[in-house]
Amino acid sequence: MMKKTDGAKRTRISGIVKLEDANNAGGKRAKECTLILTEGDSAKALAVSGLSVVGRDNYGVFPLRGKLLNVREATTDSILKNTEIQYIKQIMGLKHNVDYKSVESLRYGSLMIMTDQDHDGSHIKGLILNFLDHFYPSLLKIPGFLIEFITPIVKVWKGKQELTFYTMPQYEEWKEANNNGRGWESKYYKGLGTSTAADAKKYFSDLDKHKI
Repeated sequence: MMKKTDGAKRTRISGIVKLEDANNAGGKRAKECTLILTEGDSAKALAVSGLSVVGRDNYGVFPLRGKLLNVREATTDSILKNTEIQYIKQIMGLKHNVDYKSVESLRYGSLMIMTDQDHDGSHIKGLILNFLDHFYPSLLKIPGFLIEFITPIVKVWKGKQELTFYTMPQYEEWKEANNNGRGWESKYYKGLGTSTAADAKKYFSDLDKHKI
């Protein structure tokens, strides 16, 4: 029954409205492609802005609607009826009950999670990990398959100097060592929705700095 929703390695797929498919997905250079799963449409818009820097050949974007189904606690019937899980299988080219030794048979060679740096974002990351670990644990053993895209929580600047912090403890430590941040202007990012297109282009122009 689960195999009925299997994906396949093909160059074009249709019927997934909000998918921004990479040009090389499913082709000879598929393993070089990365699918960015975003937390909603606003994060998708941010990622699409970033594609103007890195190009659309090797990067695709698909927005999740809220939190992914917890597949460990779900019935087979509810998994089969879950549109987002079906879409992820189709987009990635995933097949049920396959022990993957490489990404050669997939439409994308890696999966990047792009969510807010808050509790909800962490929960979404956890549910994606849960889905992969439950159905495709072999993929998690392949180096570089799963990537997390991280964005700053706080940015501070003074004149031409600019610093970004990815955790609050990191920021608090800097403040303590720098006169409580006096003389510096700051911006708190409550979520990806507060980042601008210019921020996105900056993130993607130095993508390795934002990947873990």
